[in-house]
Amino acid sequence: MPHLPKCQATFLIAIILGLVGCAHRVPDGAFDVSPNMMAQRQVESRKFTGISEEEILIASANVLQDMGFNLENTEVKLGVLTANKQRDATNAGEVTGAILIAAFLKKNVAISKDQTIRVALVIKPASSDSVISTLYSGASNPAPVPTKTAKSKKSDPAATSSESYIVRATFQRIVRKTDNSTYAETMKDPELYQEFFDKLSKSVFIEAQKI
Repeated sequence: MPHLPKCQATFLIAIILGLVGCAHRVPDGAFDVSPNMMAQRQVESRKFTGISEEEILIASANVLQDMGFNLENTEVKLGVLTANKQRDATNAGEVTGAILIAAFLKKNVAISKDQTIRVALVIKPASSDSVISTLYSGASNPAPVPTKTAKSKKSDPAATSSESYIVRATFQRIVRKTDNSTYAETMKDPELYQEFFDKLSKSVFIEAQKI
C-alpha cells in the first residue's frame, strides 16, 4: 500500500474527523418540548373514564360521520381511526390578490382550489398517576360518563372497567392549487377541536347508555 505524504495524510484525517463529528452532532434543544407544543397537545386531547376503548372508537366514528367525514381506517386493537372529507378551498382574499397581481404585474398566481381535510385519532390508556393524564384531564369538562354495572353487560369486562383513556385527535388539511401544486398544514384552531370533543362527549355518553 503506497504511503501518503505527511501533509496529505493529515488533511485526510482532518476530513474524516470532521465528517464523524457532523454525523453525531445533535443540535442543541432538538428534543426539547416547547410550551407551544404542550399547549397544542392539550387542545388536541381529552380524557374519558368509565367506557371501553371500543366504545370510544364507535362514538368517535359516529361524530366524524356526522361532521361529514368518510372513514378510512379503524384499528380497534391499536386504538386508531382515520377519516377524511373533501372541501372547497377558494378564498376571496386570495382570489382578489391574484387578480391585482395579474392586472398590475402581468403575472398569473396559483390560488387554492380544493382541499382534503384529514383527521387521525389515537386512543391510549391513561393511568391515574400519569403526568400526561393529569395534564389532559383539565383540558375540558366533557359530559359525565356513568360506569356501567355488571348487570348491563356481564359478558363484557371492559364495559365495567373504570380505566381511563386519552383521546388525541389531529386535524390536517392538504390544499390543491390551480396549478395542481399542493401543500399540507396542521389545523390548530381551538374551536375546531372544542367542537369535536364537545360532540364526542355527548356521543360517548349515549354509547355508554346502550345495554
